[in-house]
Amino acid sequence: MRGVIVAVLFAILFAWLAAPVARAYQLVAGHPSEVRPPADLAVEDVLFGNADAPLSGWLARATKGAPAVVLAHGFKSSRDEMLPWARFLHDAGYNVLLFDTRACGKSGGGTVGLGAIEAQNIELAVGSAKDAFATGRVGVLGISLSAGAAILAAANDPDIRAVVADSAWTDQDLQLSRLSFLPIGPVRIPLPPLGVAAVNVMVGADVTKARPIDVIARVAPRPVFLIHSADDDNATTTVDGARRLFDAAGEPKQLWIAPRGGHVGAINAFHDEYRSRVLAFFRDALR
Repeated sequence: MRGVIVAVLFAILFAWLAAPVARAYQLVAGHPSEVRPPADLAVEDVLFGNADAPLSGWLARATKGAPAVVLAHGFKSSRDEMLPWARFLHDAGYNVLLFDTRACGKSGGGTVGLGAIEAQNIELAVGSAKDAFATGRVGVLGISLSAGAAILAAANDPDIRAVVADSAWTDQDLQLSRLSFLPIGPVRIPLPPLGVAAVNVMVGADVTKARPIDVIARVAPRPVFLIHSADDDNATTTVDGARRLFDAAGEPKQLWIAPRGGHVGAINAFHDEYRSRVLAFFRDALR
């Protein structure tokens, strides 16, 4: 009986130590999916990045040398999510590159990057867009996870001429804090502090340093347009966070808080206004 008790206690201890690592993997595990070309938008396949984690996307060509917009999707989604944006931007005469970030859609890599790697992906996409469309006027529009990643990328890459960040986050503090406990009903069981280190190892970057709130000021004097819905109930992308990002940003900057729409939903709730605001922003920023 004593041996059984020891074995059970050892199993419980092992499970307790393994839990934050398992939760870390669950958070950053990739989400590959099939991606099919749209019937109503002419696109070309494009592949860029490195051999270990090639990034797959589409080019929607307008006029050679015309401004280009890189579109980046949300958490564990794919380029399909960005087709509504691609359509109205292309219709307005913009070249468009939409792509799958690492470990999503048809792109390579084993884990998503919680913004840190996605920012690097966006920088690579901007370089690919410059070459493919023969233009130096490139803007980025990112939503949700890629909204914050677009800010991080622009703070580091002066080739990004303008940023639209729809439903952005300020930092990953809340997301990472969830690795410190295991919720079982109303009870939170504390876990050993291994989760963040495990995420960093799996991602290959220090995700605690992926903090758009700390770097958004470096985007100036290039313009930033923050879009958010007043009723966004995603705990990692609060409307208060959008206001703090706006306060931290340098000029020129814009903030539009749509009265409703939910997370990344202003484009649907205010169809015409959303498009007119984004097109006016890029018209001025990429002329």
